[in-house]
Amino acid sequence: MLFVADIGNTTITVGVFDGDVMVCSSRLSAVKSRSVDEYAVTLKAILEMYGVSVDDIEGGLLSSVVPYLRTVVPKASYLLTGKQILVVGSGLKTGLNIRMDNPASLGSDLVVDAVAALAKYPTPIAIFDMGTATTLS
Repeated sequence: MLFVADIGNTTITVGVFDGDVMVCSSRLSAVKSRSVDEYAVTLKAILEMYGVSVDDIEGGLLSSVVPYLRTVVPKASYLLTGKQILVVGSGLKTGLNIRMDNPASLGSDLVVDAVAALAKYPTPIAIFDMGTATTLS
């Protein structure tokens, strides 16, 4: 199973996929003052609530627009599962051809949106990301 997290300024959406099937999805508050241990305990409780064993987690993927949480949540996930998770950011090969002066300035949430949309739909595609800030790509 794959653990996934989308970290925004207000909320963190986490989920677990078994292949293409979403096993669970949950939202928690994005609190910058929480420690690695606090996030690990919270994630463990969420997984247990949905009947997901941490032993079944094979890896994960994280998208974050909050720099501090971009390091805290992967550490919490590793503490919980013993598995490294990929963090979407500059240098991670996604298959996208990002044509802008500074591709590293593109938010990882928009990168993940585009990769998912391209996997599911033919182009051209309009993508709406309705987080704390609503964006249209």
